[in-house]
Amino acid sequence: MEWWAYALLSLGFWGLWGFFSKVAANYLPGWIIFLAEIPAYLLIALVIWWLWQPSLFWHRLGVAAALAAGVSGGLGLIFFLQALAAKQTAAVVALTSLYPVLTALLSVAILQEVLSWQKWLGIILAVAAVCLLAD
Repeated sequence: MEWWAYALLSLGFWGLWGFFSKVAANYLPGWIIFLAEIPAYLLIALVIWWLWQPSLFWHRLGVAAALAAGVSGGLGLIFFLQALAAKQTAAVVALTSLYPVLTALLSVAILQEVLSWQKWLGIILAVAAVCLLAD
């Protein structure tokens, strides 16, 4: 499968995730929603393990980065859910959708990745778009 197909599937599932998270936030506190999502993540992990039977290749830095990603993602999710409970969905999702900008800036600063002028323009326009959407 091509990268863009995975990206579109990700977009679709994250869109559904944001919607269902807002519905849940209308009835539950964020930390309960987070805990309720964990069994779904574990089920998906088991299905992936069963389907692809990944090899047991472990790299220390890779595992450390994956754990850091899990902690960052989990904490981000909890705060996202708290924000959803307190504010309109469009504003919360618009503001939090800027996370790729932070990722790109960290990649430039730490990984020495180079961004073209078009990507810098995209970052500027993304920030401007969120400012317009986030009341």
